[in-house]
Amino acid sequence: MIRSSVPRLRLVTDAASEPVTLSDAKAYCRVDISDEDALITSLIKAARRHVEKETGLALMTQAWTAVLDKWPQGEGQGLGGPWWDGVREAPISLVTPTTVLEIPKRPFQAVTSVKLRDAYGTLTTVDSGVYFTEVSDMRGRVSRVLGQIWPVVILAQTGAIEIAFTAGFDASPYSGVPDDLQTAIKIMVKHWFDNREPIAAGSISPVPGHVDQILKHWRSARLA
Repeated sequence: MIRSSVPRLRLVTDAASEPVTLSDAKAYCRVDISDEDALITSLIKAARRHVEKETGLALMTQAWTAVLDKWPQGEGQGLGGPWWDGVREAPISLVTPTTVLEIPKRPFQAVTSVKLRDAYGTLTTVDSGVYFTEVSDMRGRVSRVLGQIWPVVILAQTGAIEIAFTAGFDASPYSGVPDDLQTAIKIMVKHWFDNREPIAAGSISPVPGHVDQILKHWRSARLA
C-alpha cells in the first residue's frame, strides 16, 4: 500500500459570513430594491468560493482538516531520514520523524488538534505539549518541541494523521480580507447579475479579465 505524506485537505466548517456584505454588493450593482437580495446573496457566496478555488486561500475563518497517511520524511540519514516510510512496528525511541508539518492553506490561523488513527480506526489526540506552531508569509508550520517526539504511526490505515486547523483573513493578525479581493468579488457579482442567461460559448468571458489580473498576484504566490 502506497502511503502519502502530502496532506489532503478537507473543509469541515465553511465561513459563517461573507467578505462582502449584501448592502455593499447591492451598491456596487446599483440595486436599490430588495427583490434581488436572495440572488445577490448567492452570487456573493459563489464569487467568494471562486476566489478561494483560484488562489488556494481561505478568505473568511474556516475549519479544515489536513489528512496524511504518514509523517513527512526527514532530511539526510538517520532517524527520520529517507529510508523511513513513516509507518513502522517499533519502539517510539527507535523511529521518530524529525521534519516539520507544513499546513497547505493560507492564511493560517491556528492548529486545533493533531490526532492519530490506529489500525482499528480509533483517533487519539496528540498532546499539544509535543508541538508548537509558527507562521511565515501566512503559511503555518507545526514543529516538534525540542526534546519531544512525534508518536509513531504503527500499522495504521491510510489517513492515519489528522491535523485540525483554522484558516482565514478575518482574524488576528490579518484583521480582514484585502481590498483587492473584495473588489474582485464585487466585480464578479455584478458581472453575473448583469449576465444571468447562459453564457454563449466564446461570446463573453465567464469572469472579467480584470478579476483574473487581481487574482493573478495571489495565485502566483500560492506555491512561493
